[in-house]
Amino acid sequence: MQLIFYTGPHCRLCHDAEQLLYQAGLSATQIEKVDITTSLELKKKYGFSIPVVQNKQTLTELFWPFDLEGLISFLED
Repeated sequence: MQLIFYTGPHCRLCHDAEQLLYQAGLSATQIEKVDITTSLELKKKYGFSIPVVQNKQTLTELFWPFDLEGLISFLED
């Protein structure tokens, strides 16, 4: 599975969410980290919602807050 992980600089919640991604068994090669501050469009879309995990194939998104159980459920769908 390939994911996009929308994040931002100095985002503590993003750090916590990234740790959950690794706890769920994902590797760094499966996660494309995207800093939303590099794009005005992404800032408008996700500015107050990060961290967000998006499945690259289905384009479904998981918005914070989520826990390990919720993340695993999202990954299994």
